[in-house]
Amino acid sequence: MPKPEMTSPPASKAPVRSPANRVIQGLLLTGGAVLLGLTVGEDRVSFYWTPLILGLTYLVAAIVDGPRGGYWATALGLTGWGLAVVYLGGVRPLDIDPAGAYLAGAGLAGILAAVLRSRGFLISEVGFAATVAAGGLVLAFTPRAPGTLDDATTYAIALGVVGLLNVAAGAYGLARGGSSARPGT
Repeated sequence: MPKPEMTSPPASKAPVRSPANRVIQGLLLTGGAVLLGLTVGEDRVSFYWTPLILGLTYLVAAIVDGPRGGYWATALGLTGWGLAVVYLGGVRPLDIDPAGAYLAGAGLAGILAAVLRSRGFLISEVGFAATVAAGGLVLAFTPRAPGTLDDATTYAIALGVVGLLNVAAGAYGLARGGSSARPGT
């Protein structure tokens, strides 16, 4: 009787995040929150820069962990949408519908996410879709919460909380003897 072929267990699809990298990511996210809070608002840069600043902050945090790290889905979803928002806010074309432009920005980011994923990047389809859906819901309900959902301070605080939670989780991992080096190095 032939022996069944032994196969190795499937590779984990979970993000690879060392505690040290998580601390670095947390500091970067917290720094992005401070940048957002200081630059966007009345008498400063226009609010329409908020999604792009959030997206670029998450992109820098994603780069820290490399292709198998976390935050790629959030980074790409927010950056794609944010580029469309900044374009519309800066150029203000009269013959382009904003909703269509936002969808195009998110869709182009989805294409980039698929290309990167085919090249080994760990990008969650659900995470990407959830980011785009959350952005759309916030945008849709902004008229119902003036002074909150249209205020960069709201997003700066949320980003700061995510950053501080990452610093705390990474510090806890380091204190428990977690690796301080990037996995695989």
